[in-house]
Amino acid sequence: MLNAVPAPAGAGAATSVPLTEDLQRPQFRVLVMVRYALLAITVAANLVRLPQARMPALVLVVLAAMIALTVVVHLLLRRRRPCPRPALWADLVLTAGLTLLSLPALDPVPEPAAYLPVTGFWLLTSPLLLAAAYGCRGGALSSTILAIVVFALRPGADPVTWGMPLTMIVVTTGIGWMVDQMHQSTGERERFQLAAAAMSERQRLNRIVHDGVLQVLAMVARDGRSLGPRGALLGEQALQAEHQLRSLLQDFDIDPERAQRTDMTHRNFSSILDRHASGRVTVSTPADPILLEGARARELDAAITEALTNVAKHAGPQARAWVLLETEDNDVLVSIRDNGVGGDPRAFEDAMRNGRLGMKHSIYGRIRDLGGVATLHTAPGRGVEWEFRVPLEVLP
Repeated sequence: MLNAVPAPAGAGAATSVPLTEDLQRPQFRVLVMVRYALLAITVAANLVRLPQARMPALVLVVLAAMIALTVVVHLLLRRRRPCPRPALWADLVLTAGLTLLSLPALDPVPEPAAYLPVTGFWLLTSPLLLAAAYGCRGGALSSTILAIVVFALRPGADPVTWGMPLTMIVVTTGIGWMVDQMHQSTGERERFQLAAAAMSERQRLNRIVHDGVLQVLAMVARDGRSLGPRGALLGEQALQAEHQLRSLLQDFDIDPERAQRTDMTHRNFSSILDRHASGRVTVSTPADPILLEGARARELDAAITEALTNVAKHAGPQARAWVLLETEDNDVLVSIRDNGVGGDPRAFEDAMRNGRLGMKHSIYGRIRDLGGVATLHTAPGRGVEWEFRVPLEVLP
């Protein structure tokens, strides 16, 4: 039994389509109808010229064999199980044999343009079926075999003599190529559907975990220290569990490469921001993805990294930071707050003018280049809070 059709050369693994699925495709039903139509035309043409045939009985035998072969192939294609591998090629061999019987069955015709084998136009249906099942290579090989048979019946240099076999090869190969393209498109659509299903499942789990487990763990980590030594230990464990769970949600996907291929220009900024989560940095992101163009996402992440670096350097050894990501209209909002020593706003303005703390270029400059606004709030002993407002897309 044939389980899979080999991928055509250069098409990649995505074009390898099981024959079982091929037999259920509409093109096979159409080809069976075409096969019956061409059979009727061929039978009518042979009945018209039957009185001039050298062996009329042999012509009728060939016609009966064509009818029987057409019905058998039709029944094989209607089965739910895959068509046996020899069946389609046996159909081709029998078609070639019936075509060769034209020599003894018909009278010699002096004009090549007037010659038509007993199998007539019906002989084209066998390579068409193979083209639909195997693609370009199957169609080219099968049509070439029958073209050689047809040319052998009436060899010559006349354009009509060699034009018909060549036309058969070109048409069947072209149909096989279209089948390959359809298989490739089907494979890409299936990969996109799998990626969409994976992303939907990830969003569903993110919503469940974000609305329940992560908030509970964050609350335990925040309030555990007020419950004594055991509460402090429980808070630390909750904090570690929160970070591990965020990392798991960040990495979860059925096929990350497939999901990446669904959009090569945009990235989920929530996943990027989750990487900043640590024992001293709490990150809160929405359950639904926030997509930013790759370069814009990198620049915004660089500004956030600079702000968190300043917290680590200047906020104090026990300072913690909280990062909140949300959207408003067509803007993405990032809030970075710490509980450090804070400072005089005028001192921060002087630092920016003097180019210190990375504020002038690494923060304000990046946000300005993104078309956004960076706002700083601080006071002595009350920490520092940054707010970045950046458009989701580049404005025209």
